[in-house]
Amino acid sequence: MNAEVSLSCEGIERFLGEEDSRVHALRGVSLQLERGTVHAVVGPSGCGKSTLLYILGLLDQADSGWVSIENEPVSHLPDDVLAKRRNELLGFIFQFHFLLEDFTAQENVMIPMRRLAALSEPEMHERSAHLLDAVGLGAKLKRPSRHLSGGEQQRVAIARALANNPSVILADEPTGNLDSANSRRAFELLQRIVQEERKALLLVTHNPEIAEACDWIHEMQDGLIVGSHPRGRR
Repeated sequence: MNAEVSLSCEGIERFLGEEDSRVHALRGVSLQLERGTVHAVVGPSGCGKSTLLYILGLLDQADSGWVSIENEPVSHLPDDVLAKRRNELLGFIFQFHFLLEDFTAQENVMIPMRRLAALSEPEMHERSAHLLDAVGLGAKLKRPSRHLSGGEQQRVAIARALANNPSVILADEPTGNLDSANSRRAFELLQRIVQEERKALLLVTHNPEIAEACDWIHEMQDGLIVGSHPRGRR
């Protein structure tokens, strides 16, 4: 496998629902995400975008097919190993930031670090402060998240996704709850981090401006990727 590929999947199939009313949500999806690239998945509601993201994020199991991260097959690992790999290798950003509102920005960013338990307390404080500075919130690291603006809260969520230095960032409508100016700022911040730190980013979006700015656009329909286009060739 190409050493530059951070995440790949092959032949992902997923059925949802009970036996008598099963929906074929994913019908053999294959993807490769290279380091330093941003990929958008677009398509109508119900086409399988979020189902795919959850499987790639090791939050759900495919019925068939496999997922590999950093050349390691991870789809069928035991639950405890899977949870550790998820925390080590993946960062998640969602439309709603899911911050703990009474925790400070810094405390929120430290939550994944505490879960992984790979750093000492001073190291966690140093890294979280560095990440918040990188997203332009170095002066507000001690502020409770409920006292931050919506754009600032999403930047804390971006810093939190980077807490354990993941290889891959998965984002489900990461700018969908922001106005257009903050949406553009959040995306440009993610874009810069991906390029500078050689990470891979896969985001689900309904925002055509965001999608067109990605390195690749993957169009989904009825559980299939029906087209993949590099930037400017859609």
